[in-house]
Amino acid sequence: MRTTFSGIYIALRALQAQQTSLDITGHNVANANNPHYSRQVALHSATRPFPTPVMGYTPSNGQVGTGVEISQIVRMRDAFVDMRLRQQLQSRNYWATLEEGLRQVELFFNEPSENSIHYALDQLWDSLQDLSRDPELLAVREVVVQRAQVLVESIHATREHLQRLSENLNDNIPIKVGEVNVLAERLAALNVQIGKVSATGSMPNDLLDERDALLEELSKLVDIEVVQDYGNMVSVTIGGASLVHRGTAYKLAVARVPDEKWANYERNEIVWADTGSAAQISAGEIGAMLAMRDQINGTDEMEGISAALDKWTLEFVQEFNRIHAQGYDLGGHGNDDAPEAYFFVFADQSDLEKPDYDKVSFAALQVRVNPLIAEDVSLIRASAVKGVKGNGDNARELARLRHTPPKDKQTTIGDAFNAIIANIGVRTQEAIRMTENQVVLENHLRNLKESVSGVNLDEEMANMIRFQHAYSAAARMMTAVDETLDIIINRLGIVGR
Repeated sequence: MRTTFSGIYIALRALQAQQTSLDITGHNVANANNPHYSRQVALHSATRPFPTPVMGYTPSNGQVGTGVEISQIVRMRDAFVDMRLRQQLQSRNYWATLEEGLRQVELFFNEPSENSIHYALDQLWDSLQDLSRDPELLAVREVVVQRAQVLVESIHATREHLQRLSENLNDNIPIKVGEVNVLAERLAALNVQIGKVSATGSMPNDLLDERDALLEELSKLVDIEVVQDYGNMVSVTIGGASLVHRGTAYKLAVARVPDEKWANYERNEIVWADTGSAAQISAGEIGAMLAMRDQINGTDEMEGISAALDKWTLEFVQEFNRIHAQGYDLGGHGNDDAPEAYFFVFADQSDLEKPDYDKVSFAALQVRVNPLIAEDVSLIRASAVKGVKGNGDNARELARLRHTPPKDKQTTIGDAFNAIIANIGVRTQEAIRMTENQVVLENHLRNLKESVSGVNLDEEMANMIRFQHAYSAAARMMTAVDETLDIIINRLGIVGR
């Protein structure tokens, strides 16, 4: 049968349960502005009733309850939303980083503006048109050289900006890899702590929140897959290879690889430190940095922006020089392979011999106006007739390149350059559109996460009042049971003494 003091125990359990619930409510309120905190809830469950059925027991009218206990303190979290949010962070940071890089590339080309390559090219065509009308005027010839110098400087500046951006991206990769390794080590350490607490049967809620925050930070950098095991530990993989497994972190490293597409530079490739095999990273901030670097320099499967500019420069110089070499200068010299026959030359080749276009590397960085012509503008071959100084037909042929495709080409020089700009514009617009879409989806997922895990102060205040009243009621019950016991112990049996 029940003991006389059963009511004391029931009231005590009630007081303890409500006190714990109040403590948890206070913990929720204290972390209301913590973005990585998940709301915690105490699950109340009835304790084992009395009597417990046994062999030979004669049933009574029914079991009597023995009170309440906190069966578990759980954090409110939706695992599916967490997984989707991590995937969204990988995608959003990929496109946002790519957008930022492509916007810089657009600024380098600065089209359309008076400081762009296309504007300098138009100015050169205009000066050649003027030269065709007044081929004998040295002032007009000087303008042609100056306009050519401006075009060359514009090409140099754009190509150098692309090179620096690519180098900056390349140099930042080891820094980001270091961040991944630090996060991996912290995740492994948290796994160990979480495993120890979980082994005791308790839920390490605050440690789980801290780990989820680290996983979100990691997903911003690389594309990861997360699997949680029976001990509440997680395994994190990148491209199917383990980055974190329970209490062990496997580090990434950077290998410097020579690449002919780089101008005096080496490409940083991400590998696994233990095996040296390439890490498969296709999303996150690091994935975007690799993609942006490859879009500038190019890969075996894709022509880079720098390579496209080099190719355009080489084709332009080759066609310009071909027509220029056919003409005659003011001294009547021309239609030969003399050093001054070539209006543009390359810095890595001799100015005293015919340019070898097949051996030109990084044409946009190497191109320059022939120093012989820059020093003596009379060497410009504007005439198409030997010995006729007033003839400007060859200059007119050069000016016609504005509207006439080069030999064996389908598009003009200007249209070929516009194709490069259009390609960059399409990529940038895609990155902008994808970034906007990813931000909308991320905000939606964060709202879903907040609806489950966020702390609502109004709700917590209501819970606080509810638990406070329950605590007061349990205290009143304790008082009532105490008064009853006082009567039983101190007052019964005194009659007739």
